[in-house]
Amino acid sequence: MNTSTDSKNPILVLDNINLSFKGVKAITDISFNVYEGEICAVIGPNGAGKSSMLNVINGVYIPQEGTITFEGKQFKKMKPGTAASMGIGRTFQNIALFAGMSTLDNIMTGRNSFHKATFWETALNVGRVRSEELASREEVEKIIEFLGLQSIRKTPVSSLPYGLQKRVELGRALAAQPKMLLLDEPMAGMTMEEKLDMSCFIQEVNRNLGTTVVLIEHDMSVVMDVSDHVVVMDYGKKIGDGTPEEVMNNQDVIDAYLGVSH
Repeated sequence: MNTSTDSKNPILVLDNINLSFKGVKAITDISFNVYEGEICAVIGPNGAGKSSMLNVINGVYIPQEGTITFEGKQFKKMKPGTAASMGIGRTFQNIALFAGMSTLDNIMTGRNSFHKATFWETALNVGRVRSEELASREEVEKIIEFLGLQSIRKTPVSSLPYGLQKRVELGRALAAQPKMLLLDEPMAGMTMEEKLDMSCFIQEVNRNLGTTVVLIEHDMSVVMDVSDHVVVMDYGKKIGDGTPEEVMNNQDVIDAYLGVSH
């Protein structure tokens, strides 16, 4: 595990976040830091507000109160485009790949933000088009090799098993070269073998690429194995924040989550 929390160098600071939908509180006065280079797990029962928190971080939801600070820049209203341009990547609970496209082409779509060619350059295949295409292809080939996807690089993703589709989605997120990657239940619905594979890839992304990871996960064995830092939510409130060991011994967490079968 990393020891990035010891350096006290947060890449992300959430301060007094409050989010409501038509008067119903989804997140209540939550503050926590994510430290550069760590794997931070956000856990809690269903309906605790975990996905809403990720949506706040990358600007899908705008909180009524509170601030988001990423790499020292503070925002009251983060926008998805701003988050992406600053280096915040994201995967979602439900796979959102282009079913008829190949593994290679799906991952290539993650490079769109690096392409600056104009409409006419693209239409006429002149100017920056070819150099940008070659640069993106080179990066995508590295990701395909890194994630062990060489044998299915030309396979339509619709024909792939669920675990491989999730890996392709991870590859697409990595293609944008994020500084921080938000993973919303990346192992939901997977077999034990698929979970082990995905856990290894997440750790490799963190260690070898230096990417800070924030993930939502229900499997506590996975959380304990991969995480440096755990934040626990329950009914939209934070009830735990610390190392995996500290959280496991927190009585509030035991009462609200760990002591209940989920």
